[in-house]
Amino acid sequence: MNQLIRYCKGYLKLRLTGRMPERFLNLCAANQIIIWNLLYDDKNSYLLTMSIQDFRKIQPLCRKTGCTLHIVEKHGLPFFFYNNRKRKGFFIGFLLFVGLLYLLSCFIWNIHIDGNHANSTFTILTFLEQKGIHHGIWKNDVVCQDISAEVRQAFPNITWVSTKIEGTRLLVEIKENVDGYKVKESEQKGANPCNLTAAKAGEVVKIITRSGIPKVTEGTVCEKGEILVSGEIPIINDAGETIRYDYVHADSDIFLKTQYYYYKEFKRKYTHREYAEEVKTYPFLEVGDYRLDLKLPKKRNVPAVSYENRHQLFLTESFALPIYYGTTTSRTYREQEQIYTEEECRDISGKQLRQYQDELEKMGVQISENNVKIKITDTKCIAKGELIVIEQAAEETPCEIQEVSPGKEHSLDEQ
Repeated sequence: MNQLIRYCKGYLKLRLTGRMPERFLNLCAANQIIIWNLLYDDKNSYLLTMSIQDFRKIQPLCRKTGCTLHIVEKHGLPFFFYNNRKRKGFFIGFLLFVGLLYLLSCFIWNIHIDGNHANSTFTILTFLEQKGIHHGIWKNDVVCQDISAEVRQAFPNITWVSTKIEGTRLLVEIKENVDGYKVKESEQKGANPCNLTAAKAGEVVKIITRSGIPKVTEGTVCEKGEILVSGEIPIINDAGETIRYDYVHADSDIFLKTQYYYYKEFKRKYTHREYAEEVKTYPFLEVGDYRLDLKLPKKRNVPAVSYENRHQLFLTESFALPIYYGTTTSRTYREQEQIYTEEECRDISGKQLRQYQDELEKMGVQISENNVKIKITDTKCIAKGELIVIEQAAEETPCEIQEVSPGKEHSLDEQ
């Protein structure tokens, strides 16, 4: 930093000769004249460096000590401007460059999202764009407090948001609470009385009841909508009469043996892409909405696939510019009509079925029996059949609240 300040103010490299150079240096120290890079030369002289301002103060000290100073080198902006004073175009261009940098620093050119896991960066950027926060927005139009409040309101699982501007970057740091929904669900369980009913028809394989009265046992065949565990608990007096009902949130693990119907078909005829071995890479430059691709003209009617390696230009770590550069890699191909063999059809169909089974297992469904058959015709490959599975297929339904008979309430008071 000191070197930059000295360069902006200008400094001189000097050779000191005379009768009493040591006294001259002592007087400089006493008058707070800063000297650096002091070296003893083999010609009975000293080499030293000082600023232009201090150089203008040392003439009385030279006369008092009988010393002489000779300028060896000149450095700094004052000498640069003096030597280039006739190059007006250069200075005009320099001033325009500085003005352009100042103008670009008034906009947001990069929005950085940090700390998100459950909500993708694309989702949050899309939300901000809907609220008018986008790349290229004027800094004065950005209110960080409003952005933080809107993000917290739009995404319930985000518990903390910090928004700040650094240079031309808008930094949005967030913290998420993924377990927040589970807490709310557990809180609601005790508040809402309900029954557990069958979400689909099937056979009860296993039932573990924690709250409520079970209406079925293992081996019972039930229909869709049938009550499996009731949240309505009758209170019976000594005479065996029901005097009132208590209602609870039915809670139970109920596993049903059900079936899924599977059907998947695809055509045996398909389009095969044969890619060329040659891969072409072209540089590109993009400034704002203008793009320049440095490549040869593309051949007509030749399909190709391409992808970009894209980078944004930063003047400093936090000063992003609306300038992008990179390369585009392109590869041509030609299409051919082909037909899957029977072995390929069975292989593809088997992969599709395994993928479907994997998705079921991720949802907690256990595959018990596979009755899917593959049929191959001249034009299609069809896989269809049934999957026998074991799954938790109970859903919560609200209890019907029954009113208590006044006569029964009175009989209870008398007792």
